[in-house]
Amino acid sequence: MRSIPTYFKTYPQEPDEISASNAIARLIDGLSYRLYWALYGLNEKDCEYRVSEGALSIREILWHILGLVNWVYVHVYGHQMTRKPRIIDQGIDTLLALEELRHTFLEMSDDELTSYKLEDRSFWSYINMPLSDALHHVGQVSILRRAAGNPVVKGRY
Repeated sequence: MRSIPTYFKTYPQEPDEISASNAIARLIDGLSYRLYWALYGLNEKDCEYRVSEGALSIREILWHILGLVNWVYVHVYGHQMTRKPRIIDQGIDTLLALEELRHTFLEMSDDELTSYKLEDRSFWSYINMPLSDALHHVGQVSILRRAAGNPVVKGRY
């Protein structure tokens, strides 16, 4: 089994100035940090857990998170992330994609960021649509892990 990359095991250092690129990078930092710990110690059996019939399983929520990150990835790089059959491997690749997106956004000027569109919406839609939604769903994974009997490592979230 592949190990989870440790780049987001802790938060990267805070930026010295406030800018659009730093704002989106910091949101990616928060999402990635929380996703790292939601994946850490997760196993395939846990991924099948669902709180009730008709509710999404941990696996299904993780696929949704990965789809949201892929939505951003496609608009930035012009191609999709590679899908992996095992959800844990896909989670690892999602963390790597988030790290790549973070560095790409940090290299952009505010004018360059303004030119990026999410479909026909402004750059700010990256923040208030897929990235915020993904952050919300990582919280759901953490709650379901606790209910499944394999909580996120205490003090990390």
